[in-house]
Amino acid sequence: MAIDDRRAVESRAERTARHQRVRLRRLGLSCISYALQILLTVVIALLGALTPLFVAGYAAAQVAIVSSFYFAFRTGLNLRSREPNLTLAQVLAPAVPGLILLYQLDSAEAQAAILLTAVVPLLYGTLDLSVASFVVAAAMYSVGYFGVIFSRGLLHVEDGLFFHNGLLLASLAIVMPQIVLLSALVNRLRRTLRERNYEVREAMARISVMAVRDHLTGLYNRRWLMEVLERERIRCQRAPYVFCVGVIDLDHFKRINDTHGHAMGDRVLKRLGRHMADGVREIDSFGRFGGEEFLWIMPATDLARATEVAQRLRRRAAELVFTGEDGARFSVTLSIGLAQNDSEQRLRNDMLLHYADEALYDAKETGRNRVVARSVKACSVSNG
Repeated sequence: MAIDDRRAVESRAERTARHQRVRLRRLGLSCISYALQILLTVVIALLGALTPLFVAGYAAAQVAIVSSFYFAFRTGLNLRSREPNLTLAQVLAPAVPGLILLYQLDSAEAQAAILLTAVVPLLYGTLDLSVASFVVAAAMYSVGYFGVIFSRGLLHVEDGLFFHNGLLLASLAIVMPQIVLLSALVNRLRRTLRERNYEVREAMARISVMAVRDHLTGLYNRRWLMEVLERERIRCQRAPYVFCVGVIDLDHFKRINDTHGHAMGDRVLKRLGRHMADGVREIDSFGRFGGEEFLWIMPATDLARATEVAQRLRRRAAELVFTGEDGARFSVTLSIGLAQNDSEQRLRNDMLLHYADEALYDAKETGRNRVVARSVKACSVSNG
């Protein structure tokens, strides 16, 4: 069994699909802005400043922009871009029909009304664009609107529109830098929040590991093993099923502590635990039960099969050689007690562990370094 956590990891396809859904929701929110701008042009047309034909063309252009982004997100074309959110494109696209609309207006009041809505698409960029990209977008907006307003003002110098457009240019010059500063602030807050979220995820991951892992060996702890044991017991209630548990004890562990010190004893537990965990099957659960005892849960395994794999584990442990602080080399042995639960017996977990403990006791009493398998009716001893 591998020591690393078996976490459920979101697949790449699922993550991509989730991001695409988020992008579509953001596009849906931006549709509100598009709809309001179209409504504003309708109002201006009713006041006589625009022709119905132009309003229809303007509305068609806005619908085409939204439809293009919707198609890109639905088909995955955006994923070919270095910036899959297409934020900069979504910020700049509405500027084109907006500039054309602004150029059509001869009324200073109507131009002011349109200019109030002109910066709305730019504001959406504060949530996703980098500061550099936002500066580029703001500069393109500024150059475009400055050019339109200034040129329209030159054509109407005699009727005072140039003066009104000068006021609009001054207002735009004040507003745009503030929007850029706001974008920089939002980006800084987003970056800080992203770092904090990463730290929280790391902390939660560590807490999750601590909740199921033994602090010394890194193996599953008693709490996790008891949860697995309960799941196995429940399976016995539902259908014909059998599983075994093994209680493993390190022989003469006190002698190791007394001879080589507790630090060496900890190193033995850590290395031996990992060595045994690497030797059990992938379907098994293995961990530290307490002190020098380990618990081994073997799903879909009867006593005969459990005895075979336990013997291999016992021999595998005996192959390890440890070196003490004084240079003395030594090996360790294991005593293993096995017990079986199945759909006929339906033992409680405490009774199952009691039988395994009794088998372990018999292994200790009959010489250690052996496997004892105990059933409800009988007990068999094997020293391999």
